[in-house]
Amino acid sequence: MRSKILLLVVSLVASLALAEVGLRSQIRLWTINYPPICWRPDLYQRFDPYGYRLWPSKRMKHLYPVDHPRNLTINSNSDGFRSRRELRPGDARRRIVVLGDSMVFGMGVQETERFTELLEAREPGWRVENLGMTGFGPDLMVRALETVGLDPKPDLVVLGMFSHDVYRVAPEAQGVGFPIPRFELQDGRLVTVPYPEDPPLWRRLRLVQGLRYVYWRYTSATFPLTAAILERFVARAERDGFVPAIVFFPGVTQGFDDRRRRAFLSEWAEARGAPYLDLTDPLAGAGGPRLYIQGDGHWNPDGHRVVADLVHQFISGLLGRRAEWRAS
Repeated sequence: MRSKILLLVVSLVASLALAEVGLRSQIRLWTINYPPICWRPDLYQRFDPYGYRLWPSKRMKHLYPVDHPRNLTINSNSDGFRSRRELRPGDARRRIVVLGDSMVFGMGVQETERFTELLEAREPGWRVENLGMTGFGPDLMVRALETVGLDPKPDLVVLGMFSHDVYRVAPEAQGVGFPIPRFELQDGRLVTVPYPEDPPLWRRLRLVQGLRYVYWRYTSATFPLTAAILERFVARAERDGFVPAIVFFPGVTQGFDDRRRRAFLSEWAEARGAPYLDLTDPLAGAGGPRLYIQGDGHWNPDGHRVVADLVHQFISGLLGRRAEWRAS
């Protein structure tokens, strides 16, 4: 019996070791590098207040996507966001700030083709500021808003949520590859903690990283933290007098994890009374996959035009109720 147990243990250890070696021979979506490695150091720099940003005040070239790439121009302002315009000073127009990840950043399209620029062109009385950044989750979006998005004060702030953004609040999410500041809940309060740059050896195992990825992505583990971040966003709106709006951006297809996140966001917004727009059904009805870059998960210029139409209608109604929101 002892020899059988020993053989079983040895076989299990050997199998796990072989699996670890096999996983280390490949780069997986959930692979965590210690220290983190930025995958595009020519575009992005570490910036602790909101994790990272574009190299400020530069004009850069970017080929995207890998298959059939476009030669894109990336202009950055002094705050490191993709814009030919500085965030300050403002002007007499109504100021709308849009937060988000690479969908808002405009991955795969020119700056003039983004829905934020289309919104401003349609409404001369609106000044639309784009604070989208590749790999941002709601935590970094709110940090960016608090650092550079509230001066001058906005009338309305849109927090654009792609499904995967809910995962990006996980402790070891790295964005584009930097040790970004992390939020965690302590006694129900949001607390900033440093990125875990020197974890124990067992946390470096690819098998462990894969299991942790499954846990943080495919369960509701990130929902309480995400809800607390959204509460911080709404509380900031109440304090600074802008309308907070949340817009859900769907991917090309919807997996079960995407549907769970949609339901979570919808239920939270309804319970909180926060303005919320889910673009899943409207985009499906307007063309679905034809609105995305072929073989990629980002909108093409047609997709940005449709999103501009839908968001324009949503924002117009909210701006008309701004006084009502401030009174509440």
